[in-house]
Amino acid sequence: MNKSKADDNKLYQRTRKWAIERDEGLCVLCKAPATEVHHILFRSRGGDSRLSNLACLCRECHNMAHGSYHEEVYRSLKERIK
Repeated sequence: MNKSKADDNKLYQRTRKWAIERDEGLCVLCKAPATEVHHILFRSRGGDSRLSNLACLCRECHNMAHGSYHEEVYRSLKERIK
């Protein structure tokens, strides 16, 4: 693992908790109980673990965020999380 990935993993350990608090443990899309903390801009596409790039999602919405609706979910999340 390279240093920047290791640093981002450490950052994620802190900001994940803050995202859950900010989003009150609810999916920001459908308000169901959140089970995942999602990177709005995927790390594989240059996203990082800053709080502004994280959103709490339920399993169903998280699956949509990584499936065929990923562009629509991305746009919606960028509007909600600022």
